[in-house]
Amino acid sequence: MRLSKRIDQNPARLRVLLSGSERPGSLNQHRCDRCGKVWWPRQPRKPVRCPGCKSPYWDKPRRLRHTVTPPSTSVKKEKLAHSLSQTLNKAFKAFGSEDAGHQGDQRNRSLAHVLTVLKEMKAAGRTWQEMADRLEREFGTKLEKDQLKALVR
Repeated sequence: MRLSKRIDQNPARLRVLLSGSERPGSLNQHRCDRCGKVWWPRQPRKPVRCPGCKSPYWDKPRRLRHTVTPPSTSVKKEKLAHSLSQTLNKAFKAFGSEDAGHQGDQRNRSLAHVLTVLKEMKAAGRTWQEMADRLEREFGTKLEKDQLKALVR
């Protein structure tokens, strides 16, 4: 059996560094988390950088920038509708207490009307920001882009 095959099969026992005054220490195989290179170090201490890609961060996984992570839980339409109706009900109560004398000025603020308005705005090609602004202005509730998307679908 070739020496390299024996080293690959039994790395800790066969790769021992013996120097004059130091105690013998075993060498462990290292793997770069950046480029995937696998190598044997020359000394028992931790290598400064990867011999393949020369990265000093060889033992730390690469962090990805500008990646969109999917939400851990998907937005359920029923749950979103329930939360929206609760928010709208709170807004109605607040407006109702202020405008108690102005009963004739009541506008349709139902969830069905909100959905109709959103679908009309989407069909007209309005931006998500414009939709959010109109909902806040007319219905007194502020929704994020993801919430609006879930309602319009």
